[in-house]
Amino acid sequence: MKFAFGAGGTGGHIIPALAMAHELKARGHECVFIGNKSSMEERLSADANYPFHAIKVQKLYRKLTVANLLFPYYLSGSIIACRKLLKDCDGVITTGGFVAGPVAIAAISKKIPCFLHESNSYPGITTKYLAPRLTRIYISFEDSRKYLPLNKLRNFGIPIVNRERKAGFSLEQIGLKEGKRTLLITGGSQGSVAINEAVSTIASVLLQQDWQIIWQTGSYSYQRFAQLFQDTPGIHIFDFSPHLAEMMQKADLAITRAGALTIAELEAARLPAILIPLPTAAENHQYYNALAQRNKGVAEFIEQKELSPQGLLAGISTVENWFNVRAMNALPENNATHNIINDILSFY
Repeated sequence: MKFAFGAGGTGGHIIPALAMAHELKARGHECVFIGNKSSMEERLSADANYPFHAIKVQKLYRKLTVANLLFPYYLSGSIIACRKLLKDCDGVITTGGFVAGPVAIAAISKKIPCFLHESNSYPGITTKYLAPRLTRIYISFEDSRKYLPLNKLRNFGIPIVNRERKAGFSLEQIGLKEGKRTLLITGGSQGSVAINEAVSTIASVLLQQDWQIIWQTGSYSYQRFAQLFQDTPGIHIFDFSPHLAEMMQKADLAITRAGALTIAELEAARLPAILIPLPTAAENHQYYNALAQRNKGVAEFIEQKELSPQGLLAGISTVENWFNVRAMNALPENNATHNIINDILSFY
């Protein structure tokens, strides 16, 4: 069969879609991706060797802005384009976000089975609008049940790329040393200026403490920090990489945001972390994600308003001292991708 994916905007939307596409491809099915031109979704799906079809769609901003006047124009045009692109598809899978909207609406209008995965505990505007018309909705947090039709829901967790696809990655490929203590820094696919600035201040101290650093800055502030550290031994700095999950497998500690995909990847890698929730996340859900991980004994967290270079150094020391190996090993295996694809294929 042939499946089309509508996923874009952030790594949190795209990576789960790629994980599901890999599973379908392994079972002999064909997958294509639909999203904005010259976007992260185009780059990542092309890197994974999936056909990509470009549409023009923009998000609907929650504040008053002139850009919202173009929203109906781009939405209607992209729905028409998607209807043509889906003419020979057997199913559509989306992962929420504004890119999912026109792809899902086109599928629903053509009566093509449409499945949506929602990673966050608080569903976005697109997910809530589409929910009554979807074939099935896959959630990752039980709290999502408060906002979505109960008869359509299945909670299998967040799809991540399976470990078999991560084999062969070496720290030497990025100029670092195997076997040395490794700290991974990431503010998510969009990056975090607050995290980057705190790390920048203490980078020399971390190197003196015999850490080496894998540092994903995000595109917004990459140039600024790359210029500061591009010639510093022991630091690999970059804007974004689809291989972050492989890097997690090699790290000893992470400093990250507390997005749902990030936490799923941390758990799969059995990697302890200092979580710094994004304070502007809808319903403050990253704070509750981080709190849940601390309660499990697998992470510590620092609120961004309390983030400081010295506090971050203290947090690193704290996690090293109390890290609960037993709690980490007790985490369940992530079988979300396999279970979701089984459920999707059961409709045919």
